[in-house]
Amino acid sequence: MSSRKISTGNKPFRSNFRKTLAASTAPVTTHRSKGRRKTTLLAITIALGLATLVVVGLALMIMLGRNSGVANASGGGPASNTNTDSGYGSLHHPKGPCGNTGQAPCAPINPGWFSIASTSPADVASAIAQSDDYTSMQSQFGYVSLDTPTLVHAYDAHTGNSYYDDDHWVVSVRNTAGTRCGIFDFVYDRTQQRLRFSSFGVINSPDPHSRQAFPYIPSSVAVAQLQKQRKLGVMSGTQPELIFFPIDPNFPVLTSPVHKWAGGGNSAMNPMWLIVGTDGQSYFVGTDLNVHTQKDLPIAKGQP
Repeated sequence: MSSRKISTGNKPFRSNFRKTLAASTAPVTTHRSKGRRKTTLLAITIALGLATLVVVGLALMIMLGRNSGVANASGGGPASNTNTDSGYGSLHHPKGPCGNTGQAPCAPINPGWFSIASTSPADVASAIAQSDDYTSMQSQFGYVSLDTPTLVHAYDAHTGNSYYDDDHWVVSVRNTAGTRCGIFDFVYDRTQQRLRFSSFGVINSPDPHSRQAFPYIPSSVAVAQLQKQRKLGVMSGTQPELIFFPIDPNFPVLTSPVHKWAGGGNSAMNPMWLIVGTDGQSYFVGTDLNVHTQKDLPIAKGQP
């Protein structure tokens, strides 16, 4: 097959093409007329105006939506009255049957206090045996009787916490077999002559305490240790008394390798005996049966 060279056969076309190419590659300089500038500024102004209207419209829609939500929550408006709970706890409604404007004052919260006739152990035992906390747990833990309640003093604590600042009455309880099966701790409000439940500890039959009444160390044993270790007796006119104190937070584990303490005193259920010796100094005897002075006690810092 023979090849043919295709040609336009038009020399003026080549000349015109070169002129056009030269014109297209030359720098282009534009000149805008005053009329065109005005048109562009007008278009920009209109666009900004439309954008402003859109923003304002959206803001109005959001505000209306919020106002509508408040009205529905407060029970306002004819439609919301049928769909909104207007009982206690709804917006703009009294939050209870007392203590609000136009209502009677609310009764003080009762933390479970009950009165005692006197500070004699017999009257304290009678009040405890009739208390709600004692009777409500009786079937669960199986106790049927009380030992003699014992007063445990808060040792110069001023913490703002009634557990540490108030004295306590502690008493062990027995089951039908006469075995101690638990121990009660009650906070004692001396000013109002009343008690409130603090805690109950379960005592299992293998525990040596099941065969002992609280306190587990008699005062006679503490006095004997004072005589043996310090060659001192009890100062005339004083009596040994049980105490407890807020323990130093550095002693979270009382028998830890770093902070060793086995003397007790950290709770009303685990008290120490405070004895004033014939030398006028205070001595403390706890579960370790060692005689301590006040500087030995791990009392929380800042406490007297």
